[in-house]
Amino acid sequence: MHINAICFIDNTTSPMNSLIDPDGEIGWVVRYLWIQHRFDNESFVKNYFVEGNNAGLNVRKQTTHLQEKWKNHNEAFNQSAQNGDLVWRVKSFNPVSRSIDYIEIWRDLKTVQRIFDEDPILDNGQVWKEDDKRDLGQGVWDAGFIVRHFRPYQNISKHQAVTEYKKFIERFRKKDNCIINTPWKSDLNPL
Repeated sequence: MHINAICFIDNTTSPMNSLIDPDGEIGWVVRYLWIQHRFDNESFVKNYFVEGNNAGLNVRKQTTHLQEKWKNHNEAFNQSAQNGDLVWRVKSFNPVSRSIDYIEIWRDLKTVQRIFDEDPILDNGQVWKEDDKRDLGQGVWDAGFIVRHFRPYQNISKHQAVTEYKKFIERFRKKDNCIINTPWKSDLNPL
């Protein structure tokens, strides 16, 4: 699917292809990110999955100085995976867009908006403020990465979401540039 992806830093749009084409049916919600390196993208995408995601151009390795800013981000994802709000999350190479795509399936739109568009109170008692999100995004940009997303968030039927997940599982098993970031859940059994 061809998307006008929005840059987190300056809201400019760039045409990108997504690895899934959400059917728009009510069920779950897609949050989709494209990650590229601003200066050496070919090395970034080529090396991202080397040794199971331990390459030097990995976003986290290049932004260790932002450890404090990553804490609430990590907490939001950890609690969402544990409480079931985050159904599944994968990182996969996108050969058309030459990007590493983060594809996330969430239970509902209200949860996604609360976590990413508001200032949620996390289970650890911290508030993940918009300023902190912006600072993290700016730090990632300053480290040489561009993060793009699409808005509005897209609806996806549970059936399509499970089908897409199984495709990524197969890529993961074949060591085809794909990482599964969420454990297997009962919701992902065949419908």
